[in-house]
Amino acid sequence: MLESEKARSTLIRAQINPRLLIFTVSFACLFVYLGFWQLDRAQVKQQQINLSQQLAKEPITAFEALKPEEWILGRRVAVKGAIDNDQVFLLDNVVLGGQVGFEVLHTLTLADGRTMLINRGFVSGGASRDQLPEVPRLKDEVNALGSIYVSEWANQGQAFAYDGWPRIVPTQDPRRLAEIVSRPLLPVVVRLAEQDINSLPRNWRVTVMTPQQHQGYAVQWFVMAGTLLAFFAYFTFRTGGGAEA
Repeated sequence: MLESEKARSTLIRAQINPRLLIFTVSFACLFVYLGFWQLDRAQVKQQQINLSQQLAKEPITAFEALKPEEWILGRRVAVKGAIDNDQVFLLDNVVLGGQVGFEVLHTLTLADGRTMLINRGFVSGGASRDQLPEVPRLKDEVNALGSIYVSEWANQGQAFAYDGWPRIVPTQDPRRLAEIVSRPLLPVVVRLAEQDINSLPRNWRVTVMTPQQHQGYAVQWFVMAGTLLAFFAYFTFRTGGGAEA
């Protein structure tokens, strides 16, 4: 009986294709890693949402009174500064209520000379890129209410394809837009509050992807890892499909 079990064990070992084994284990480990990475992102996004909800209940703070480490996503702030109405950015590919358009961003220079971006909200696009929307002008100096927005800026690597003003841009990353205005911009954007007189329509979320979406992607990665291992086991130990020719 022992000899029979030994022979069966030897047969199973002979059926395992080393290259197929390495391929399966490598990709299964990768899928599991990506699954746990998505779970970690879900936890981070939930913490951001919880913090944003907590900050929304706190009093409004003057932006200039904050230290850089206090520039936290969702913190409500008041900003006062000079606006350059001749330099308006139109953030591309924004959809609101089924309409395609742009988000309007202005540079605002604080009393201490630092410059930052404010995001007013949405304007509908024209029939073509040659028909840019009319952006309501601001006063040369504004007092605005809003909340701090920081992000893993989307599309920051894309090239700027448009000239002139208003300028269509693929990202609101201050580091990229600083290249256009040729001066440093603070690494945050202030999104104007809905009740601010200069605000435009909007549908802003704290995060682009919800924790539930990240969890869903995590499940998909784990299922892919399990499926890959199941196929390997089936074709190797049942059909001998992994055997060397």
